Amino acid sequence: MESRKSIKTFNELPDTITPYDYADWRGVGEGKAREIFNSKGFPKIKGTGVKQLADKRAVLLYELGLKEEEKQEVLKEIARQII
Repeated sequence: MESRKSIKTFNELPDTITPYDYADWRGVGEGKAREIFNSKGFPKIKGTGVKQLADKRAVLLYELGLKEEEKQEVLKEIARQII
């Protein structure tokens, strides 16, 4: 597995990320990032054709391994902070 140092923080990421952004954030190679983006259950944005995009907040929740109910509570809190 290709491993490297993370060069971006979560806050530095754009709201919508690509495998390249993910690789920079998690410190993995681009091939590994694409593999993760294509894994079952990864929260890719649907309907973008061949472009691989994901919302960075959904990816963070996915990586934290939260149960669905916990995700909903976190998302509600995020929405409260945005409004």
